Amino acid sequence: MCMNRFIGDKHCRFLEVDDISFESPVDVGDLLVFNSRVIYTLPEGNDVTEAYFKDLGKHPLIMIEVEAWVTEPEKVKARLSNQFYFTFALPNRDTCRRVLPSNIDQARRMAQRMAADEEQIALHPNK
Repeated sequence: MCMNRFIGDKHCRFLEVDDISFESPVDVGDLLVFNSRVIYTLPEGNDVTEAYFKDLGKHPLIMIEVEAWVTEPEKVKARLSNQFYFTFALPNRDTCRRVLPSNIDQARRMAQRMAADEEQIALHPNK
């Protein structure tokens, strides 16, 4: 939903889910709140899209972060339970909007995710 709202379209292709972290357990009956955001985009795509789309060339990529928070309304508190990172491609587009951080925390989060993705690409050169 976050990605669809970002591009204003529902035509995208799921590529991968990466780096799921489990910070704390979720018990049966817990109330979860999900927050999602576009971490960064690659409007011109990269080598990964060429590997997935073979002869179609490069396509724009969108990286999404989703956080799952276990909330306790009666105590007015919440704790982070899980973080998920998703990559989507836009096979019907030549480009997409670029994401720019508006504060230092967003810039740090973006830089960390970009570094993790570059590390992953280096580990799987034939992907």
